[in-house]
Amino acid sequence: MDLFLTSSDYADFSIIRKIVYYERIVIDNRNVLKVIVDIPLIGQKYNLRDYDPDVFYLINRHDEKAFDKLNVFPIHVHVLIIKSCTKLSPVSLDDLQHIAWAALYDNETDANKHRM
Repeated sequence: MDLFLTSSDYADFSIIRKIVYYERIVIDNRNVLKVIVDIPLIGQKYNLRDYDPDVFYLINRHDEKAFDKLNVFPIHVHVLIIKSCTKLSPVSLDDLQHIAWAALYDNETDANKHRM
């Protein structure tokens, strides 16, 4: 299944990023979709000096169970990244920083149009 991440509200996410890998994980009893994207984010803006993250942690804004089936789109999400590039993976939500609201789409056409 192809997935795409974009936002009409945040300039850093106005370009469409294709998700090349995803997995469902749980952090602090929250359902999280860990994704790797094709276009990294410039990390300097987020105090990640020499690290441009391509791994994002998505938390559903409305229904965390939407990640279970991934069958109704778009899915509106909070986008988080790791706070420190020295940490390999978060053990709690405190290890992450919120950077955007975005939407997850199952096709590039809808993502381009920000179709709801």
